[in-house]
Amino acid sequence: MKPQEQKKYCVWMEAGVIDYKVCDHNYDCTTCTFDRSMKQTAAANLALMRAGQTPRGKKGKIIPWQEKMRQRAGLQQQCRHMLTHRVPAYFCGNNYDCRRCPFDQMLEDQWQLFAPPVRPHLQEVFGIPVPTSSYLHQGHAWAAVEDGGRVRVGLDAFVQKVFGPAEELRLPRVGEVLSQNRVGLDLARQGHKAPVLAPVDGIVEAVNPEVRRHPQVVHDYPYQEGWLVVVSPTRLKPNLETLLYGEKNLAWIHHETHRLLGLLPASAGLTLPDGGALVDDVYGHFPDLGWDLLVQEFLRSH
Repeated sequence: MKPQEQKKYCVWMEAGVIDYKVCDHNYDCTTCTFDRSMKQTAAANLALMRAGQTPRGKKGKIIPWQEKMRQRAGLQQQCRHMLTHRVPAYFCGNNYDCRRCPFDQMLEDQWQLFAPPVRPHLQEVFGIPVPTSSYLHQGHAWAAVEDGGRVRVGLDAFVQKVFGPAEELRLPRVGEVLSQNRVGLDLARQGHKAPVLAPVDGIVEAVNPEVRRHPQVVHDYPYQEGWLVVVSPTRLKPNLETLLYGEKNLAWIHHETHRLLGLLPASAGLTLPDGGALVDDVYGHFPDLGWDLLVQEFLRSH
């Protein structure tokens, strides 16, 4: 089950400019079309008022949310990070000039690290979601290059199908160095451990605390809430040249699925005609395959 989240209200609502709007963009205002539209309307209204005119129509009362907050007194001038519940209490002392606020920049950096990534472009291969806008390592870790050159890393949906939901994830610590094609983390289930190879070289900047508490998230949402670590890469270009991307991801998962079917006993009677879907938790259904064999064949870490 997906972790329960507090409903997120848009900063324009929290500031009192509009009556109701739920944020569906994870507070990434810089790429939000609603925020862009509101800013354009607010700027036009503000220009009219400064020229001594009165804006008219339904949108005539829209002004910049920062201007609305400046009209408040004292401790009512809440920081935008308090409005969005990133911090419990902080009050603006910078006249809402967020671009020059060191506290704002610090919070933005931290938010970008720990916020769920943007959902990648996905296509299905035998019922397995496959990203075509992220890189795939042949040990079934994915790597997504983000703003600032950071790389977010997780495990693909094929791993979830093969090994089922992990009971524990043993992740590296912040500051640890990862090396491409060397073990960077482990997943564990029923007393078995599966080492996972790192897709890139780099230094760990953040570790997803949610997957430590609820490993099931990795199985259910492998490309978003189930991300594992964020890495500051040290050899990004040569690393990416060795990874799969785009249509190659689809062809490779197609090949891997058929390799998996070839390992199953004939008595399993499992085939995948066009449009068929691979059963979830192959190890759970066919434990006689052997955990170590699956690790060797698909994680390539033994």
